[in-house]
Amino acid sequence: MTEASSADGYSMRRETERVVNEVSQGLRTLDGGVDWFSGLSPACRQEVLGEVTRYAMQAHITAADGRAGVARGWRGPV
Repeated sequence: MTEASSADGYSMRRETERVVNEVSQGLRTLDGGVDWFSGLSPACRQEVLGEVTRYAMQAHITAADGRAGVARGWRGPV
């Protein structure tokens, strides 16, 4: 496996940002986001998880926010 170029890394970050925003805004279902994630290579999945971690850290989410998000995920879109 070869290293992704910086252009490829940028494209992956932009795609991750778009998909995460679509899921958070209800424009894409959580299942749709999971399907997208499942179709990625293991290396891209790792990169996406790193990006999502950075988003969560930047947002300063609380444990209550996390629990609420998980609860919404189990119920589906509101």
